[in-house]
Amino acid sequence: MKRRSFVALPATAALAAPKYKTLTEAEAAIVIALTEAIIPADKDPGAKEAGVVQFIDTQLAGPLKRYRPRYRRELPIIDEACRAATGKPLALLQLSERTAFLEQVDKGEIAGGPFFQLIVDHTMQGFYGAPKHGGNRDAASWKMMGIEKAMGYHGGHR
Repeated sequence: MKRRSFVALPATAALAAPKYKTLTEAEAAIVIALTEAIIPADKDPGAKEAGVVQFIDTQLAGPLKRYRPRYRRELPIIDEACRAATGKPLALLQLSERTAFLEQVDKGEIAGGPFFQLIVDHTMQGFYGAPKHGGNRDAASWKMMGIEKAMGYHGGHR
């Protein structure tokens, strides 16, 4: 192997590294669509900007590992239910369309309610919890509530 090829290997491997620890790209797209509908951005960051998908992914690799099979099984089910109801996958719906679909899920009019409640719980944990657990990027929710200093966040750590 030539020296240039050998030196280029780490850079190539880094580019090919998976983006998530547990979730596939397709699963992550569904989780992002769900969490973004649960806590959308307005004048303040929402779930997407606060890194809630990273929180969920990190926790599914650790303390919430017991939910990994449920995510694997039920994310495609909720996405298929969305396709059947709207003609589009969840990730391609506009926020208002996603919200309308998820309201039907939440009311039990479309299958997936118990799993949706689990996603709501995990979204809240990722949005309002300590940044050291992989969510609440840059203490976004704490800053929104004006409590970042009371919570011990002074910037610079995640």
